[in-house]
Amino acid sequence: MPHPPVLLVFNHIGARDPNRTVSRLIELTRYLWEEQRQRGGYYLYDGKTPIVATGLRNLRQHGPAGPVFLRFGRDHPATEHQGVPAEPPGGEAQGRQPC
Repeated sequence: MPHPPVLLVFNHIGARDPNRTVSRLIELTRYLWEEQRQRGGYYLYDGKTPIVATGLRNLRQHGPAGPVFLRFGRDHPATEHQGVPAEPPGGEAQGRQPC
């Protein structure tokens, strides 16, 4: 059974840079969300937890339907449906092809 996604929403307050914080969280949580590469260019997500981050400023500016969600392991923000699919394309067991 797939794990539900975790959504982290950051509010930039004070001197901390949220971009550095997200980069650090990506590294610290890699074992939780990183897929396993399979033969044929597919990825396996069994037992992994999708982690998605966004900033409160982006949510206010673009709304929850905008491209504001960064799924850990991806290189660009996406909309909610692109960033947090119900399951990876091809199903949980089959994994997904490279983006």
